[in-house]
Amino acid sequence: MRVLVAEHEPMWLEFVCSRLKARGHEALVSVKGELTWSHLQLPDAPRLLLVNRQIPGLNGLEISRRLRARQDPFYTYVVMLMPNRYPCDELAAIESGVDECLAKPFDYEQLYARIASAQRVLEVDQRLSALNGKWRLLLDTIPFGVAAVDLKGSLRRMNRTFARQTGYDSPRELIGIPLERVLGQCLETTSLMDEVRMGEAFDDVEVRFRSAGGRTRPVRIWGRPLPQNDEAAYEIVIQEIG
Repeated sequence: MRVLVAEHEPMWLEFVCSRLKARGHEALVSVKGELTWSHLQLPDAPRLLLVNRQIPGLNGLEISRRLRARQDPFYTYVVMLMPNRYPCDELAAIESGVDECLAKPFDYEQLYARIASAQRVLEVDQRLSALNGKWRLLLDTIPFGVAAVDLKGSLRRMNRTFARQTGYDSPRELIGIPLERVLGQCLETTSLMDEVRMGEAFDDVEVRFRSAGGRTRPVRIWGRPLPQNDEAAYEIVIQEIG
């Protein structure tokens, strides 16, 4: 397993890296916060981060907050190396998104226990990501456009068919945009948006979709409320006719 070790204290850096290598892990080293963050933005960034809370520049707490705010499709497990065992500092670390705290001085058994815990979590995350990837591939190949919006009416997820139907190249371009704005550019009628705003279900409504070139084509649209959660509250399905 590849591990990003963000530690500026030479003694602890040497200790952690040597113990990781002894267990067959690959250690990627960073001694500054900004460099650590740069490593974490790479496509093949390690999924396990050992970070000193007081690393110079961008500190460990801020790095953890940024990671959790990113909403990545994969999980990065964070172990924070602490200079003490004060409960208030551990609480601040956990609130920032840290998974485990390891107070100095620690021995190799304590380090290995945290790594083993991280491996279990990351293995589960990898299996779920693989399953989600299969579902994503299936969703992107069906001939229906599917999109979900949150309680504010903003698009949160959609497949490639929906992006193409509404004139976008990639689903990423649509994330966070109000559904009303997107459909307002395509629909010749806006009455369906009243149903969406009220959270009412509707089935197999035939309308005409307007393309970027001004041409119109018939489509069928379904809408249904979802069990309310932080991610999505309503789903739209669009089928082109003919």
